[in-house]
Amino acid sequence: MILASLSATELYRAHTPRWSFAPLSGAGAAVQGGRFNRKGIEALYLTLEAKTALAEYQQVSPLLEPCMLTSHIASVGRVVDLRQFDGSDVWDPLWTDWDTDWRNFAFNLRIRYHG
Repeated sequence: MILASLSATELYRAHTPRWSFAPLSGAGAAVQGGRFNRKGIEALYLTLEAKTALAEYQQVSPLLEPCMLTSHIASVGRVVDLRQFDGSDVWDPLWTDWDTDWRNFAFNLRIRYHG
């Protein structure tokens, strides 16, 4: 896992209207779990580009309800930098499937990774 730090960096998130009242809570991700968090664990998914935040929001369907795009200036000591995922051997093999269709496994097939 490659860790990076960010200093006074602008980060973006697209929220559904029902979670827009608390954009930093991470509670929405805890409801069903996500790619990198289990159900019941709050997580705040942010990105360096607004277009990536919108693409993440629309990954289930491009016809979702309207969203609220937020930007945050943050300094973070340790963050996983997925831009550096280049298939090199510095990544643990666990990460080779980070971009699989996790929603299908978790919600349709009811398969969970318990590593």
